[in-house]
Amino acid sequence: MLITLFLTGCQGLQFVEQTPGADPLQHEDELLESLGHHCVIPLPTEPETSTEAPTLADTSPTPPVPQDLWEVLSQSFHLPVPNDQRIRYYKDWYLNNPHHLDTVTKRAEPFLFYIYEQVHKRNMPLELVLLPFVESAFNPKAYSHRGAAGLWQITRPTGKTFGLEYLQGYDGRRDIVTSTTAALDLLEYLHDKFNGNWLHAIAAYNTGEGRVRRAIKRNRASQVSTDFWSLKLPQETRLYVPKLLAMADLVKQRHQHDLPLLEIKPQPVLTEVVVRNRVQLELIARHAGLDNQTVYTLNPGYLSGHTHANRDNKILLPHETRQTFYNNRLSDEYVKQKFIIHDIQPGDSLSELAESNNTTVARIMSANDLTGSTIFAGQQLLIPHY
Repeated sequence: MLITLFLTGCQGLQFVEQTPGADPLQHEDELLESLGHHCVIPLPTEPETSTEAPTLADTSPTPPVPQDLWEVLSQSFHLPVPNDQRIRYYKDWYLNNPHHLDTVTKRAEPFLFYIYEQVHKRNMPLELVLLPFVESAFNPKAYSHRGAAGLWQITRPTGKTFGLEYLQGYDGRRDIVTSTTAALDLLEYLHDKFNGNWLHAIAAYNTGEGRVRRAIKRNRASQVSTDFWSLKLPQETRLYVPKLLAMADLVKQRHQHDLPLLEIKPQPVLTEVVVRNRVQLELIARHAGLDNQTVYTLNPGYLSGHTHANRDNKILLPHETRQTFYNNRLSDEYVKQKFIIHDIQPGDSLSELAESNNTTVARIMSANDLTGSTIFAGQQLLIPHY
């Protein structure tokens, strides 16, 4: 009952930072106002060496690994896209406003693979990776006049229900890591409450569980269909789901429409660092060899520019800077999980490295995004150190 009261949604997103150019319904803010906003890809592992004679299956060509995250997503989308007028409208609008897609995909570049990983791990529809397109145009600073904030446009009460923290100088709704966890927890909760119907769950994410449940109840009483397309819901919600499906369908057809989607490689872009002390983001940036603005952009939840003492502060850094960061002895003073950099020598194995460093093969593989146990001389690995 308590959670149901919190899940009332919020409408009327107004961006702090506006996307330039003309948008549907004359301006982007007018469209978003009318819509309302509530509140490592697992690459194939190397086949094991076999001493048996090859069979026909062994010699079959291996399908090429997609080199663009958009291709990975499009191959995995499975939510039905009906020939609905609302979907056609948004597809046409996206196609007629390539500047909007270009702006939003550039904003999405640092975060899209991270969100993909989180959705994929939960075995949720990968169309949900695109939900921040609808919610915030991938603007981490997006803020609704009704109180929703961040990429996922979560309201303060809903965020608190799903574990987000609000401290002086920190807003969990704008934290990429914690807000993504909360948003996916909420979507899983709604999916369960609506008996596995994802369109009902997505609609409830926008307008609240209660409104969708009452609409279903009315249709049942009238003995008419209770699918999303038949429900009497607020206008913003009746447009919200079609907008998501329109974007997903265009991603699938992007080559046909020459869609201006910035190529994003299907590989880790961000590394998560856990900080237990009060540390200025500028100091973390310096230890990682980064400019301050990069760290601020990746960690918009830290409004005051510093982490907090006596709690796990999850900080995102560019993946390629992690060795620089952990090689800097000064970072040892405040990170919760410490690593050493090990140069692989001939004869080294993951099991021996794990045993000699009081860790596990699984932790070493996770820290280095390894999909197999093969390592080679000259390679550098992060080894968890306790």
